[in-house]
Amino acid sequence: MYLKKILSIILTLIGFLAYGQQTEVDRIIKEVDSIESDTTLVLNEFNLSELSGILTDGDGIIKVWRRGDQILKVQEEIGFSYGQLETTFYLKDEEVIKIIEIEENFPWTNNEIDLSKLEEVFRIDIFVFGPDKNINGLYDFELKRIGHRVFSDGFCELSDFFSSLDRAEKAIGK
Repeated sequence: MYLKKILSIILTLIGFLAYGQQTEVDRIIKEVDSIESDTTLVLNEFNLSELSGILTDGDGIIKVWRRGDQILKVQEEIGFSYGQLETTFYLKDEEVIKIIEIEENFPWTNNEIDLSKLEEVFRIDIFVFGPDKNINGLYDFELKRIGHRVFSDGFCELSDFFSSLDRAEKAIGK
Protein backbone atom coordinates (compact mmCIF):
# COMPACT_ATOMS: atom_id res chain seq x y z
CA MET A 1 0.00 0.00 0.00
CA TYR A 2 2.71 2.47 1.01
CA LEU A 3 4.84 1.35 -1.92
CA LYS A 4 2.04 2.29 -4.35
CA LYS A 5 1.71 5.75 -2.78
CA ILE A 6 5.47 6.33 -2.83
CA LEU A 7 5.69 5.12 -6.44
CA SER A 8 2.76 7.39 -7.38
CA ILE A 9 4.42 10.40 -5.75
CA ILE A 10 7.75 9.67 -7.46
CA LEU A 11 6.13 9.30 -10.88
CA THR A 12 4.17 12.52 -10.36
CA LEU A 13 7.35 14.41 -9.44
CA ILE A 14 9.18 13.01 -12.47
CA GLY A 15 6.26 14.12 -14.66
CA PHE A 16 6.40 17.65 -13.26
CA LEU A 17 10.16 17.83 -13.70
CA ALA A 18 10.14 16.38 -17.22
CA TYR A 19 7.14 18.20 -18.62
CA GLY A 20 6.57 21.11 -16.27
CA GLN A 21 9.67 23.07 -17.17
CA GLN A 22 9.16 25.74 -19.76
CA THR A 23 12.06 26.12 -22.16
CA GLU A 24 13.39 29.43 -23.43
CA VAL A 25 11.87 28.65 -26.85
CA ASP A 26 8.48 28.03 -25.20
CA ARG A 27 8.67 31.41 -23.45
CA ILE A 28 9.48 33.14 -26.75
CA ILE A 29 6.61 31.37 -28.51
CA LYS A 30 4.26 32.51 -25.75
CA GLU A 31 5.48 36.13 -26.07
CA VAL A 32 5.09 36.03 -29.89
CA ASP A 33 1.56 34.64 -29.52
CA SER A 34 0.79 37.51 -27.14
CA ILE A 35 2.05 40.07 -29.66
CA GLU A 36 0.09 38.43 -32.50
CA SER A 37 -3.15 38.46 -30.50
CA ASP A 38 -2.82 42.06 -29.24
CA THR A 39 -5.51 43.99 -31.12
CA THR A 40 -4.48 47.30 -29.52
CA LEU A 41 -1.23 47.54 -31.50
CA VAL A 42 -1.02 50.32 -34.08
CA LEU A 43 0.07 49.25 -37.57
CA ASN A 44 1.98 51.61 -39.84
CA GLU A 45 3.10 50.73 -43.39
CA PHE A 46 5.99 52.35 -45.27
CA ASN A 47 7.44 52.05 -48.75
CA LEU A 48 10.78 50.21 -48.56
CA SER A 49 12.43 51.99 -51.48
CA GLU A 50 11.63 55.41 -50.00
CA LEU A 51 13.19 54.44 -46.65
CA SER A 52 16.21 52.54 -47.89
CA GLY A 53 16.89 53.63 -51.44
CA ILE A 54 16.74 49.93 -52.40
CA LEU A 55 14.83 49.43 -55.64
CA THR A 56 13.48 46.02 -56.57
CA ASP A 57 11.37 44.94 -59.50
CA GLY A 58 8.56 43.88 -57.17
CA ASP A 59 8.52 46.79 -54.70
CA GLY A 60 8.80 46.44 -50.97
CA ILE A 61 7.02 47.39 -47.79
CA ILE A 62 7.87 47.69 -44.11
CA LYS A 63 5.08 47.15 -41.59
CA VAL A 64 5.59 48.27 -38.00
CA TRP A 65 3.32 47.24 -35.13
CA ARG A 66 3.75 49.34 -32.02
CA ARG A 67 2.32 50.48 -28.74
CA GLY A 68 3.17 54.17 -28.35
CA ASP A 69 6.79 54.47 -29.44
CA GLN A 70 7.60 50.88 -28.45
CA ILE A 71 8.02 48.61 -31.50
CA LEU A 72 6.77 45.05 -30.94
CA LYS A 73 6.77 43.64 -34.47
CA VAL A 74 8.38 44.58 -37.78
CA GLN A 75 7.74 42.86 -41.10
CA GLU A 76 9.74 43.65 -44.21
CA GLU A 77 8.48 42.29 -47.52
CA ILE A 78 10.66 42.58 -50.62
CA GLY A 79 9.22 41.58 -53.97
CA PHE A 80 11.24 40.27 -56.87
CA SER A 81 10.25 39.17 -60.35
CA TYR A 82 10.78 35.55 -59.28
CA GLY A 83 9.37 35.65 -55.74
CA GLN A 84 9.28 37.38 -52.39
CA LEU A 85 11.45 37.56 -49.28
CA GLU A 86 9.69 38.30 -46.01
CA THR A 87 11.47 38.93 -42.72
CA THR A 88 9.53 39.33 -39.47
CA PHE A 89 10.96 40.49 -36.14
CA TYR A 90 9.34 40.24 -32.72
CA LEU A 91 10.64 42.42 -29.91
CA LYS A 92 10.24 42.54 -26.16
CA ASP A 93 11.64 45.46 -24.15
CA GLU A 94 13.31 46.74 -27.34
CA GLU A 95 15.27 43.49 -27.79
CA VAL A 96 14.71 41.05 -30.65
CA ILE A 97 13.30 37.75 -29.38
CA LYS A 98 12.41 36.04 -32.66
CA ILE A 99 13.14 36.44 -36.37
CA ILE A 100 11.32 34.60 -39.13
CA GLU A 101 12.61 34.70 -42.69
CA ILE A 102 10.52 33.20 -45.48
CA GLU A 103 11.48 32.91 -49.13
CA GLU A 104 8.63 32.30 -51.56
CA ASN A 105 9.07 31.67 -55.27
CA PHE A 106 6.72 31.69 -58.22
CA PRO A 107 6.49 28.08 -59.44
CA TRP A 108 7.24 26.86 -62.94
CA THR A 109 4.16 25.54 -64.75
CA ASN A 110 4.30 24.37 -68.37
CA ASN A 111 7.79 25.87 -68.84
CA GLU A 112 6.81 29.34 -67.64
CA ILE A 113 6.58 31.18 -64.36
CA ASP A 114 3.14 31.05 -62.74
CA LEU A 115 2.73 34.58 -61.32
CA SER A 116 -0.66 33.75 -59.81
CA LYS A 117 0.73 32.11 -56.66
CA LEU A 118 3.78 31.97 -54.44
CA GLU A 119 5.21 28.79 -52.92
CA GLU A 120 7.24 28.78 -49.74
CA VAL A 121 10.62 27.17 -50.48
CA PHE A 122 12.55 28.21 -47.38
CA ARG A 123 11.78 29.26 -43.81
CA ILE A 124 14.01 29.87 -40.85
CA ASP A 125 12.78 30.61 -37.33
CA ILE A 126 15.44 32.15 -35.11
CA PHE A 127 14.73 32.21 -31.38
CA VAL A 128 16.98 34.85 -29.81
CA PHE A 129 17.91 34.27 -26.18
CA GLY A 130 19.93 37.46 -25.78
CA PRO A 131 23.50 38.69 -26.09
CA ASP A 132 26.25 36.08 -25.77
CA LYS A 133 27.77 36.40 -22.31
CA ASN A 134 31.25 35.46 -23.55
CA ILE A 135 31.59 37.24 -26.90
CA ASN A 136 30.62 40.89 -27.18
CA GLY A 137 28.38 41.69 -30.17
CA LEU A 138 27.14 38.12 -30.69
CA TYR A 139 23.85 36.55 -29.64
CA ASP A 140 22.73 33.20 -28.26
CA PHE A 141 20.01 31.74 -30.44
CA GLU A 142 18.41 28.56 -31.76
CA LEU A 143 17.48 27.93 -35.41
CA LYS A 144 14.71 25.89 -37.00
CA ARG A 145 15.05 25.56 -40.81
CA ILE A 146 12.67 24.19 -43.39
CA GLY A 147 13.54 23.92 -47.08
CA HIS A 148 16.36 25.47 -49.08
CA ARG A 149 17.12 29.00 -50.23
CA VAL A 150 16.84 29.62 -53.95
CA PHE A 151 17.60 33.34 -54.46
CA SER A 152 18.22 34.77 -50.99
CA ASP A 153 21.51 34.78 -49.12
CA GLY A 154 22.03 33.31 -45.69
CA PHE A 155 23.18 35.38 -42.76
CA CYS A 156 26.52 35.23 -40.94
CA GLU A 157 25.47 36.99 -37.74
CA LEU A 158 22.13 38.08 -36.35
CA SER A 159 23.29 41.66 -36.70
CA ASP A 160 22.96 41.15 -40.49
CA PHE A 161 19.20 41.51 -39.96
CA PHE A 162 19.29 44.67 -37.87
CA SER A 163 19.33 47.15 -40.76
CA SER A 164 15.63 46.31 -41.19
CA LEU A 165 14.99 47.37 -37.60
CA ASP A 166 16.94 50.57 -38.17
CA ARG A 167 14.66 51.33 -41.15
CA ALA A 168 11.57 50.68 -39.00
CA GLU A 169 12.81 53.04 -36.28
CA LYS A 170 13.62 55.68 -38.90
CA ALA A 171 10.14 55.28 -40.39
CA ILE A 172 8.33 55.99 -37.12
CA GLY A 173 10.74 58.79 -36.23
CA LYS A 174 12.37 57.05 -33.29
